[in-house]
Amino acid sequence: MKKETRDLKKHYRHIEKTVRNFIIDLSEESWYGMWHAHLDWDGITSISDKHRKIHILNYIRIFDKIDEQTKESDRKFQTWIYLDGSNGYNDAIYFHTENPEIYFPYCLENVEWNKEIPKILIGLLNFSDYRIGVLKGSNENAHSYIIQKKGLGLDIATGKQYL
Repeated sequence: MKKETRDLKKHYRHIEKTVRNFIIDLSEESWYGMWHAHLDWDGITSISDKHRKIHILNYIRIFDKIDEQTKESDRKFQTWIYLDGSNGYNDAIYFHTENPEIYFPYCLENVEWNKEIPKILIGLLNFSDYRIGVLKGSNENAHSYIIQKKGLGLDIATGKQYL
């Protein structure tokens, strides 16, 4: 077996373990100040769209775990996925609550919602369950994207509960 193949298997085992063991603590003592997790520190998502899609699906699995773990809590929170327009290793999932370090709710004003769907997401998501936003930045050739699961936490655009 080639070392490259072994390294990929090890990488995906690590991601599987990360997703499987993912826990959000919404007790009164806990807080999350722009907490985020990257699944690809090794640049695997730069190899091919196939690897990028696998990573995005794992971020979606984390969304599902957050949804499951927060159902019984009245605690307000925000969660979203950031997809970098150029480098998949910058992709991350964010979780944010009231905290002593940074304001809550966090609002992104430079997002254009439902403007375009990145090609990489076509066929991966049921778009009726998610909002896709284009994060306007300085590089017109490589847009970054925000994904929010409808009904999960506060809206990142307004800071209000989804209806």
